[in-house]
Amino acid sequence: MALPVAPTIIKCSLFQTLNGQPIMNRFHVKVGATNPSAAECNAVAVAVANWWAGNVQDLVGDQLSLREVHAQSLAEVNGPQATFSSGLPAAGALTSPTLPGNVAFCVSLRSGLTGRSARGRWYWAGLTESQVSLNQVDGGTATSIVAAIDNLISTIEGIAALPVIVSYYSGGALRPGGPVYFVITDALAVDTTVDSQRGRLH
Repeated sequence: MALPVAPTIIKCSLFQTLNGQPIMNRFHVKVGATNPSAAECNAVAVAVANWWAGNVQDLVGDQLSLREVHAQSLAEVNGPQATFSSGLPAAGALTSPTLPGNVAFCVSLRSGLTGRSARGRWYWAGLTESQVSLNQVDGGTATSIVAAIDNLISTIEGIAALPVIVSYYSGGALRPGGPVYFVITDALAVDTTVDSQRGRLH
């Protein structure tokens, strides 16, 4: 069953390759218009690609590369979309061996409100051997990763939009009034233990 439309929301997907396998990070952006325009989708895609180059590339291994950034309106069934791929793919800058694809670092996305629906997660891929010891991400790397995600929040705010958590379900059922949105205000590391993304073990 298709999810209901989400007025004012753009879905932003970062398509990457890690150790030869396609992976993706996805998050949502709230814009001012009821139906996001193609220009707003393009602005999100360009801003996120530039954020990746300025904040992620120097913190990940060279076996992770960004292929394209896709932004799609969720306000209507056949809404506008935009894809940014100029100058891509771009690989990470770290030459230390990249860890297996299932190894990630979880950054918690917070809205300042209680409840599981009001929190999100970003799984940071492309960690290297030099950044992890005995299943623990070193403190400096963890701090830099959280700062990078905080900069993503600022980047989206800089184009007059808001990064959000979109909740379609409550108690296991679709919300009767449609999806609700929680504005992401902060990123933090709950701990420095690496997390396993088993779906990346193909």
